[in-house]
Amino acid sequence: MTNESLGLRERKRLETRAQLERAAVLLAREAGLENATVDAICASIPVSPRTFFNYFESKEDAILGVRDIPIDDAFVAAHLAETAGQSLTEQVIALLLRALGPGIADTELHEARMELIKEHPGLLSRQIAQMTRMGEQLATATSALLAHDPAFAGATADERNTLAELILPLCGGAVRVAVKEWVSTGAERSPHELRMRAVELARKAIETLR
Repeated sequence: MTNESLGLRERKRLETRAQLERAAVLLAREAGLENATVDAICASIPVSPRTFFNYFESKEDAILGVRDIPIDDAFVAAHLAETAGQSLTEQVIALLLRALGPGIADTELHEARMELIKEHPGLLSRQIAQMTRMGEQLATATSALLAHDPAFAGATADERNTLAELILPLCGGAVRVAVKEWVSTGAERSPHELRMRAVELARKAIETLR
């Protein structure tokens, strides 16, 4: 199999995913969340329900654009390069938001998704479930961030792993609160503003605990 054929397959896969996301969002907006069934979403493209479940676990995940990103060494290296010079808090929160992907990021379906989340706040539970599902990968990545922080140069691998397990839920909580604020106010907020608000909340929690 050639690299060219692999590239074509990947493009088709991404196109199908994008079509499913768009169909799910538009159907939920036009017919209501309860009527945006997997069968109805698939019929509007059309693809089979089996194809749908190759990409998403539920219609809610399709509406939000939830996807698990492999957090491997290359991912962590790219993240370190992009966040060089930032504080550990900023790096961890940026990691979480990057892992959450387009469900939080600003995409062309941003406004429609925003309206759906405002009408159905329970949709946010899918983002929380995603963070939980990716917990081990995120903890490993956070430990890697600690390993590159001069302040933790003397820490052992076990110490870094323990700290990662403590830091991750704190930063994850800050992200959840920032997103809930974003949804409840309905105000326009760029991904950068969302990230900085989460950083502010995490730092406030750290200061309170001192």
